[in-house]
Amino acid sequence: MEEKANPLLALSVRDFRLYWLALVTQVVGQHMFAFTLGWLAFEITGSQAQLGFIHLCGFVPQFVLTLLGGVLADRIDARKLIGVAQVNAAVAMILVGGVTLLGVAQLWHLALGAFLWGFSAAIDEPARASFFPRLLPRPLLRSAVPLISMAFGSSRVIAPSIAGFLIAAAGAPATFLLCAAAVSTMIAVLFLVRPAHAAARPHGSLLDSFTDSLRYIRANEAFARVIGVALLHATLAMGFIHMLPVFAKDVLQVDSRGLGILASAAGIGALAGFMSYGWLQSRIAWRDLVVSALTLYNVALIGLAFSDWYWLSFFTILVAGLCHAYFLTCAQVMLQTLVEDHYRGRVMSVFALVWSLMFLSGFLLNVAGEWAGPRLALAGGAAIMLAYVWLSLVRARVLKHVVLAPRAG
Repeated sequence: MEEKANPLLALSVRDFRLYWLALVTQVVGQHMFAFTLGWLAFEITGSQAQLGFIHLCGFVPQFVLTLLGGVLADRIDARKLIGVAQVNAAVAMILVGGVTLLGVAQLWHLALGAFLWGFSAAIDEPARASFFPRLLPRPLLRSAVPLISMAFGSSRVIAPSIAGFLIAAAGAPATFLLCAAAVSTMIAVLFLVRPAHAAARPHGSLLDSFTDSLRYIRANEAFARVIGVALLHATLAMGFIHMLPVFAKDVLQVDSRGLGILASAAGIGALAGFMSYGWLQSRIAWRDLVVSALTLYNVALIGLAFSDWYWLSFFTILVAGLCHAYFLTCAQVMLQTLVEDHYRGRVMSVFALVWSLMFLSGFLLNVAGEWAGPRLALAGGAAIMLAYVWLSLVRARVLKHVVLAPRAG
Protein backbone atom coordinates (compact mmCIF):
# COMPACT_ATOMS: atom_id res chain seq x y z
CA MET A 1 0.00 0.00 0.00
CA GLU A 2 1.07 3.60 -0.56
CA GLU A 3 1.51 6.22 2.11
CA LYS A 4 -1.41 8.61 2.12
CA ALA A 5 -0.76 11.94 0.40
CA ASN A 6 -2.34 15.02 2.03
CA PRO A 7 -3.67 17.50 -0.60
CA LEU A 8 -3.81 20.27 2.03
CA LEU A 9 -0.01 20.38 2.05
CA ALA A 10 0.04 21.46 -1.60
CA LEU A 11 -2.61 24.11 -0.97
CA SER A 12 -0.41 25.65 1.71
CA VAL A 13 1.88 26.88 -1.08
CA ARG A 14 0.60 30.32 -2.17
CA ASP A 15 1.37 30.11 -5.89
CA PHE A 16 -0.08 26.63 -6.28
CA ARG A 17 -3.19 27.64 -4.32
CA LEU A 18 -3.85 30.62 -6.59
CA TYR A 19 -3.24 28.52 -9.70
CA TRP A 20 -5.53 25.73 -8.48
CA LEU A 21 -8.45 28.07 -7.73
CA ALA A 22 -8.08 29.65 -11.16
CA LEU A 23 -7.88 26.22 -12.78
CA VAL A 24 -11.15 25.09 -11.20
CA THR A 25 -12.88 28.26 -12.43
CA GLN A 26 -11.37 27.97 -15.90
CA VAL A 27 -12.26 24.31 -16.47
CA VAL A 28 -15.80 24.85 -15.20
CA GLY A 29 -16.18 27.70 -17.71
CA GLN A 30 -14.76 25.66 -20.59
CA HIS A 31 -17.05 22.72 -20.06
CA MET A 32 -20.11 24.82 -19.38
CA PHE A 33 -19.39 26.25 -22.82
CA ALA A 34 -19.10 22.82 -24.46
CA PHE A 35 -22.29 21.57 -22.78
CA THR A 36 -24.26 24.70 -23.71
CA LEU A 37 -23.12 24.38 -27.34
CA GLY A 38 -24.49 20.84 -27.43
CA TRP A 39 -27.75 21.81 -25.78
CA LEU A 40 -28.29 24.70 -28.20
CA ALA A 41 -27.44 22.51 -31.21
CA PHE A 42 -30.05 19.95 -30.15
CA GLU A 43 -32.60 22.71 -29.54
CA ILE A 44 -31.98 24.29 -32.96
CA THR A 45 -31.91 21.08 -35.04
CA GLY A 46 -33.64 18.39 -32.94
CA SER A 47 -31.11 15.97 -34.44
CA GLN A 48 -28.93 13.65 -32.38
CA ALA A 49 -26.51 13.41 -35.32
CA GLN A 50 -26.12 17.22 -35.42
CA LEU A 51 -25.45 17.18 -31.68
CA GLY A 52 -22.70 14.64 -32.40
CA PHE A 53 -21.36 16.91 -35.15
CA ILE A 54 -20.79 19.73 -32.66
CA HIS A 55 -18.77 17.38 -30.45
CA LEU A 56 -16.79 16.28 -33.50
CA CYS A 57 -15.88 19.92 -34.23
CA GLY A 58 -14.41 20.20 -30.73
CA PHE A 59 -12.63 16.86 -31.05
CA VAL A 60 -10.76 17.41 -34.33
CA PRO A 61 -8.44 20.28 -33.28
CA GLN A 62 -7.85 18.72 -29.86
CA PHE A 63 -6.91 15.34 -31.30
CA VAL A 64 -4.77 16.75 -34.11
CA LEU A 65 -2.94 19.42 -32.10
CA THR A 66 -2.69 18.11 -28.51
CA LEU A 67 0.50 16.16 -29.22
CA LEU A 68 2.00 19.27 -30.81
CA GLY A 69 0.94 21.15 -27.69
CA GLY A 70 2.91 18.69 -25.58
CA VAL A 71 6.05 19.13 -27.68
CA LEU A 72 5.70 22.92 -27.43
CA ALA A 73 5.18 22.71 -23.66
CA ASP A 74 8.61 21.08 -23.30
CA ARG A 75 10.25 23.73 -25.53
CA ILE A 76 8.45 27.08 -24.85
CA ASP A 77 7.51 28.89 -21.66
CA ALA A 78 4.31 27.11 -20.59
CA ARG A 79 2.93 30.28 -19.01
CA LYS A 80 2.89 32.01 -22.42
CA LEU A 81 1.15 29.03 -24.04
CA ILE A 82 -1.56 28.96 -21.36
CA GLY A 83 -2.19 32.70 -21.72
CA VAL A 84 -2.52 32.61 -25.51
CA ALA A 85 -4.85 29.61 -25.32
CA GLN A 86 -7.17 31.25 -22.79
CA VAL A 87 -7.39 34.53 -24.69
CA ASN A 88 -8.45 32.55 -27.76
CA ALA A 89 -11.02 30.59 -25.75
CA ALA A 90 -12.53 33.75 -24.22
CA VAL A 91 -12.86 35.39 -27.64
CA ALA A 92 -14.64 32.30 -29.02
CA MET A 93 -17.11 32.27 -26.12
CA ILE A 94 -17.89 35.97 -26.48
CA LEU A 95 -18.50 35.60 -30.22
CA VAL A 96 -20.87 32.66 -29.80
CA GLY A 97 -22.63 34.40 -26.91
CA GLY A 98 -23.05 37.52 -29.04
CA VAL A 99 -24.69 35.79 -32.02
CA THR A 100 -26.94 33.85 -29.66
CA LEU A 101 -27.97 37.03 -27.85
CA LEU A 102 -28.82 38.65 -31.19
CA GLY A 103 -30.96 35.64 -32.12
CA VAL A 104 -29.00 34.84 -35.30
CA ALA A 105 -27.10 31.76 -34.08
CA GLN A 106 -26.90 28.96 -36.64
CA LEU A 107 -25.30 25.53 -36.52
CA TRP A 108 -22.11 26.77 -38.21
CA HIS A 109 -21.63 29.42 -35.51
CA LEU A 110 -21.75 26.68 -32.87
CA ALA A 111 -19.40 24.48 -34.90
CA LEU A 112 -16.89 27.33 -35.18
CA GLY A 113 -17.10 27.95 -31.45
CA ALA A 114 -16.48 24.27 -30.73
CA PHE A 115 -13.50 24.26 -33.12
CA LEU A 116 -11.87 27.32 -31.51
CA TRP A 117 -12.44 25.87 -28.04
CA GLY A 118 -10.84 22.59 -29.13
CA PHE A 119 -7.85 24.47 -30.54
CA SER A 120 -7.35 26.30 -27.23
CA ALA A 121 -7.62 23.09 -25.21
CA ALA A 122 -5.04 21.35 -27.42
CA ILE A 123 -2.42 23.96 -26.53
CA ASP A 124 -3.55 24.63 -22.97
CA GLU A 125 -3.83 21.18 -21.41
CA PRO A 126 -0.25 19.92 -22.02
CA ALA A 127 1.11 23.33 -21.02
CA ARG A 128 -0.75 23.20 -17.70
CA ALA A 129 0.51 19.67 -17.00
CA SER A 130 4.06 20.92 -17.54
CA PHE A 131 3.52 24.18 -15.62
CA PHE A 132 1.97 23.33 -12.26
CA PRO A 133 4.83 21.12 -10.92
CA ARG A 134 7.03 24.25 -11.08
CA LEU A 135 4.79 26.02 -8.54
CA LEU A 136 5.65 23.84 -5.52
CA PRO A 137 8.51 21.74 -4.05
CA ARG A 138 9.03 18.31 -5.63
CA PRO A 139 8.14 16.35 -2.42
CA LEU A 140 4.64 17.89 -2.53
CA LEU A 141 3.92 16.72 -6.09
CA ARG A 142 2.05 13.59 -4.99
CA SER A 143 -0.19 15.77 -2.82
CA ALA A 144 -0.82 18.20 -5.68
CA VAL A 145 -1.75 15.71 -8.40
CA PRO A 146 -5.07 14.61 -6.81
CA LEU A 147 -6.03 18.29 -6.53
CA ILE A 148 -5.25 18.82 -10.22
CA SER A 149 -7.28 15.71 -11.03
CA MET A 150 -10.12 17.10 -8.94
CA ALA A 151 -9.97 20.40 -10.81
CA PHE A 152 -10.05 18.66 -14.17
CA GLY A 153 -12.37 15.77 -13.47
CA SER A 154 -14.95 17.21 -11.09
CA SER A 155 -15.17 20.50 -12.99
CA ARG A 156 -15.79 18.67 -16.26
CA VAL A 157 -18.74 16.82 -14.78
CA ILE A 158 -20.01 19.55 -12.44
CA ALA A 159 -20.04 22.09 -15.26
CA PRO A 160 -22.96 20.52 -17.20
CA SER A 161 -25.19 20.68 -14.12
CA ILE A 162 -24.34 24.36 -13.57
CA ALA A 163 -24.91 25.07 -17.26
CA GLY A 164 -28.27 23.28 -17.22
CA PHE A 165 -29.56 25.45 -14.39
CA LEU A 166 -28.14 28.65 -15.91
CA ILE A 167 -29.72 27.92 -19.29
CA ALA A 168 -33.08 27.47 -17.58
CA ALA A 169 -32.69 30.57 -15.40
CA ALA A 170 -30.92 33.09 -17.65
CA GLY A 171 -30.71 31.58 -21.15
CA ALA A 172 -27.86 30.40 -23.35
CA PRO A 173 -26.40 33.89 -24.14
CA ALA A 174 -25.79 34.70 -20.47
CA THR A 175 -24.29 31.25 -19.95
CA PHE A 176 -21.83 31.74 -22.83
CA LEU A 177 -20.72 35.14 -21.52
CA LEU A 178 -20.27 33.80 -17.99
CA CYS A 179 -18.07 31.07 -19.47
CA ALA A 180 -15.82 33.75 -21.01
CA ALA A 181 -15.48 35.47 -17.63
CA ALA A 182 -14.59 32.15 -15.98
CA VAL A 183 -11.74 31.26 -18.36
CA SER A 184 -10.34 34.78 -18.05
CA THR A 185 -9.47 34.20 -14.38
CA MET A 186 -6.50 32.05 -15.41
CA ILE A 187 -5.12 34.92 -17.51
CA ALA A 188 -5.08 37.16 -14.44
CA VAL A 189 -3.50 34.55 -12.15
CA LEU A 190 -0.62 33.90 -14.56
CA PHE A 191 0.66 37.40 -13.69
CA LEU A 192 0.55 36.64 -9.95
CA VAL A 193 2.51 33.36 -9.69
CA ARG A 194 6.28 32.86 -9.82
CA PRO A 195 7.15 29.39 -11.15
CA ALA A 196 10.57 27.81 -10.75
CA HIS A 197 12.78 27.64 -13.79
CA ALA A 198 11.90 24.87 -16.23
CA ALA A 199 14.15 21.88 -16.88
CA ALA A 200 16.54 21.92 -19.83
CA ARG A 201 14.65 22.14 -23.12
CA PRO A 202 14.95 19.26 -25.62
CA HIS A 203 16.95 19.90 -28.78
CA GLY A 204 16.31 18.81 -32.35
CA SER A 205 13.23 19.05 -34.53
CA LEU A 206 9.64 18.92 -33.29
CA LEU A 207 9.21 15.52 -34.96
CA ASP A 208 12.32 14.10 -33.27
CA SER A 209 11.10 15.42 -29.92
CA PHE A 210 7.71 13.80 -30.40
CA THR A 211 9.01 10.41 -31.57
CA ASP A 212 11.44 10.38 -28.64
CA SER A 213 8.51 10.75 -26.25
CA LEU A 214 6.68 7.82 -27.87
CA ARG A 215 9.78 5.64 -27.46
CA TYR A 216 9.93 6.71 -23.82
CA ILE A 217 6.29 5.69 -23.23
CA ARG A 218 6.70 2.40 -25.08
CA ALA A 219 9.78 1.55 -23.02
CA ASN A 220 7.76 2.00 -19.81
CA GLU A 221 5.10 -0.71 -19.96
CA ALA A 222 3.13 0.71 -17.04
CA PHE A 223 2.85 4.08 -18.78
CA ALA A 224 1.85 2.40 -22.05
CA ARG A 225 -0.83 0.24 -20.38
CA VAL A 226 -2.40 3.06 -18.39
CA ILE A 227 -2.41 5.56 -21.25
CA GLY A 228 -3.78 2.91 -23.63
CA VAL A 229 -6.73 1.95 -21.44
CA ALA A 230 -7.44 5.63 -20.70
CA LEU A 231 -7.64 6.45 -24.42
CA LEU A 232 -9.90 3.47 -25.18
CA HIS A 233 -12.11 4.31 -22.20
CA ALA A 234 -12.41 7.90 -23.40
CA THR A 235 -13.37 6.78 -26.92
CA LEU A 236 -16.00 4.20 -25.99
CA ALA A 237 -17.54 5.36 -22.73
CA MET A 238 -16.67 8.82 -21.42
CA GLY A 239 -18.89 10.58 -23.96
CA PHE A 240 -22.01 9.39 -22.15
CA ILE A 241 -22.28 12.87 -20.58
CA HIS A 242 -22.96 14.23 -24.09
CA MET A 243 -25.87 11.81 -24.51
CA LEU A 244 -27.68 13.13 -21.46
CA PRO A 245 -29.75 15.69 -23.42
CA VAL A 246 -31.13 12.77 -25.45
CA PHE A 247 -31.87 10.55 -22.43
CA ALA A 248 -33.40 13.49 -20.55
CA LYS A 249 -35.72 14.58 -23.37
CA ASP A 250 -36.57 11.37 -25.22
CA VAL A 251 -36.26 8.62 -22.56
CA LEU A 252 -36.94 10.24 -19.18
CA GLN A 253 -39.01 13.14 -20.58
CA VAL A 254 -37.67 15.95 -18.38
CA ASP A 255 -36.78 19.58 -19.16
CA SER A 256 -33.46 21.45 -18.82
CA ARG A 257 -33.85 21.57 -15.02
CA GLY A 258 -34.22 17.80 -14.92
CA LEU A 259 -31.21 17.52 -17.21
CA GLY A 260 -29.21 19.75 -14.87
CA ILE A 261 -30.04 17.51 -11.91
CA LEU A 262 -29.04 14.41 -13.88
CA ALA A 263 -25.74 15.97 -14.87
CA SER A 264 -25.13 17.08 -11.28
CA ALA A 265 -25.10 13.40 -10.25
CA ALA A 266 -21.85 12.95 -12.16
CA GLY A 267 -20.43 15.99 -10.42
CA ILE A 268 -21.48 14.81 -6.97
CA GLY A 269 -19.99 11.39 -7.60
CA ALA A 270 -16.77 12.83 -8.99
CA LEU A 271 -16.36 15.24 -6.10
CA ALA A 272 -16.88 12.40 -3.61
CA GLY A 273 -14.33 10.34 -5.49
CA PHE A 274 -11.66 13.01 -5.55
CA MET A 275 -12.18 13.83 -1.87
CA SER A 276 -12.00 10.18 -0.78
CA TYR A 277 -9.14 9.15 -3.08
CA GLY A 278 -6.41 9.85 -0.51
CA TRP A 279 -8.14 7.67 2.07
CA LEU A 280 -8.88 4.86 -0.40
CA GLN A 281 -5.47 4.66 -2.10
CA SER A 282 -3.81 4.01 1.27
CA ARG A 283 -6.01 0.92 1.74
CA ILE A 284 -6.35 -0.61 -1.73
CA ALA A 285 -3.56 -1.61 -4.10
CA TRP A 286 -3.18 0.86 -6.97
CA ARG A 287 -3.84 -1.76 -9.69
CA ASP A 288 -6.94 -3.10 -7.89
CA LEU A 289 -8.37 0.40 -7.59
CA VAL A 290 -7.87 1.01 -11.33
CA VAL A 291 -9.57 -2.26 -12.32
CA SER A 292 -12.45 -1.87 -9.84
CA ALA A 293 -13.13 1.73 -10.89
CA LEU A 294 -13.25 0.89 -14.61
CA THR A 295 -15.46 -2.15 -13.99
CA LEU A 296 -18.05 -0.33 -11.87
CA TYR A 297 -18.04 2.67 -14.22
CA ASN A 298 -19.07 0.59 -17.21
CA VAL A 299 -21.58 -1.51 -15.24
CA ALA A 300 -23.19 1.78 -14.17
CA LEU A 301 -23.41 2.92 -17.82
CA ILE A 302 -25.17 -0.29 -18.79
CA GLY A 303 -27.62 0.37 -15.96
CA LEU A 304 -28.17 3.93 -17.22
CA ALA A 305 -28.76 2.68 -20.76
CA PHE A 306 -31.71 0.50 -19.75
CA SER A 307 -33.17 2.63 -16.96
CA ASP A 308 -36.66 4.11 -17.33
CA TRP A 309 -36.69 5.54 -13.80
CA TYR A 310 -35.35 9.03 -13.30
CA TRP A 311 -33.78 8.48 -9.87
CA LEU A 312 -32.28 5.14 -10.88
CA SER A 313 -30.64 6.99 -13.78
CA PHE A 314 -29.44 9.63 -11.32
CA PHE A 315 -27.86 6.91 -9.14
CA THR A 316 -26.09 5.18 -12.03
CA ILE A 317 -24.64 8.50 -13.19
CA LEU A 318 -23.47 9.22 -9.64
CA VAL A 319 -21.66 5.85 -9.50
CA ALA A 320 -20.09 6.53 -12.90
CA GLY A 321 -18.85 9.93 -11.70
CA LEU A 322 -17.35 8.37 -8.55
CA CYS A 323 -15.49 5.68 -10.50
CA HIS A 324 -14.44 8.18 -13.16
CA ALA A 325 -12.70 10.20 -10.45
CA TYR A 326 -10.91 7.18 -8.99
CA PHE A 327 -9.59 5.98 -12.34
CA LEU A 328 -8.43 9.36 -13.64
CA THR A 329 -6.74 10.23 -10.36
CA CYS A 330 -4.95 6.88 -10.24
CA ALA A 331 -3.70 7.35 -13.78
CA GLN A 332 -2.54 10.95 -13.36
CA VAL A 333 -0.89 10.37 -9.99
CA MET A 334 1.13 7.50 -11.47
CA LEU A 335 2.16 9.42 -14.59
CA GLN A 336 2.98 12.75 -12.92
CA THR A 337 4.85 11.07 -10.05
CA LEU A 338 7.04 8.78 -12.14
CA VAL A 339 7.63 10.73 -15.37
CA GLU A 340 10.96 12.50 -15.83
CA ASP A 341 10.68 16.29 -15.91
CA HIS A 342 12.00 16.82 -19.43
CA TYR A 343 9.38 14.40 -20.81
CA ARG A 344 6.48 15.69 -18.70
CA GLY A 345 4.76 17.93 -21.29
CA ARG A 346 4.95 15.33 -24.05
CA VAL A 347 3.85 12.34 -21.94
CA MET A 348 0.97 14.26 -20.40
CA SER A 349 -0.08 15.50 -23.85
CA VAL A 350 -0.57 11.88 -24.92
CA PHE A 351 -2.68 11.31 -21.81
CA ALA A 352 -4.52 14.59 -22.48
CA LEU A 353 -5.90 13.02 -25.66
CA VAL A 354 -8.43 11.53 -23.23
CA TRP A 355 -10.27 14.84 -23.19
CA SER A 356 -10.40 15.25 -26.95
CA LEU A 357 -11.41 11.60 -27.38
CA MET A 358 -14.24 12.28 -24.94
CA PHE A 359 -15.74 14.50 -27.64
CA LEU A 360 -15.15 11.83 -30.27
CA SER A 361 -16.97 9.50 -27.91
CA GLY A 362 -19.88 11.95 -27.74
CA PHE A 363 -19.95 12.02 -31.54
CA LEU A 364 -19.72 8.23 -31.95
CA LEU A 365 -22.29 7.44 -29.27
CA ASN A 366 -24.77 9.98 -30.60
CA VAL A 367 -24.36 8.83 -34.21
CA ALA A 368 -24.68 5.19 -33.11
CA GLY A 369 -27.72 6.24 -31.08
CA GLU A 370 -29.31 7.75 -34.19
CA TRP A 371 -28.90 4.40 -35.94
CA ALA A 372 -29.44 1.81 -33.19
CA GLY A 373 -31.05 3.85 -30.42
CA PRO A 374 -29.33 5.54 -27.47
CA ARG A 375 -29.76 2.53 -25.16
CA LEU A 376 -27.90 0.05 -27.35
CA ALA A 377 -25.24 2.59 -28.30
CA LEU A 378 -24.37 3.38 -24.68
CA ALA A 379 -24.55 -0.24 -23.46
CA GLY A 380 -22.47 -1.47 -26.39
CA GLY A 381 -19.56 0.87 -25.70
CA ALA A 382 -19.58 -0.01 -22.00
CA ALA A 383 -19.66 -3.75 -22.73
CA ILE A 384 -16.61 -3.50 -25.00
CA MET A 385 -14.71 -1.65 -22.26
CA LEU A 386 -15.62 -4.28 -19.68
CA ALA A 387 -14.31 -7.02 -21.94
CA TYR A 388 -11.04 -5.13 -22.52
CA VAL A 389 -10.45 -4.49 -18.83
CA TRP A 390 -10.90 -8.14 -17.86
CA LEU A 391 -9.22 -9.75 -20.85
CA SER A 392 -6.22 -7.43 -21.07
CA LEU A 393 -5.67 -5.04 -18.20
CA VAL A 394 -6.19 -7.55 -15.39
CA ARG A 395 -3.48 -9.78 -16.88
CA ALA A 396 -0.86 -7.02 -16.97
CA ARG A 397 1.60 -8.11 -14.28
CA VAL A 398 3.59 -4.89 -14.54
CA LEU A 399 0.70 -2.95 -13.00
CA LYS A 400 0.89 -5.06 -9.84
CA HIS A 401 4.37 -3.73 -9.18
CA VAL A 402 3.74 0.00 -9.63
CA VAL A 403 5.25 1.91 -6.69
CA LEU A 404 4.42 5.61 -6.55
CA ALA A 405 7.80 6.87 -5.45
CA PRO A 406 8.92 10.02 -7.30
CA ARG A 407 12.17 10.12 -9.21
CA ALA A 408 14.90 12.21 -7.76
CA GLY A 409 15.38 15.48 -9.58
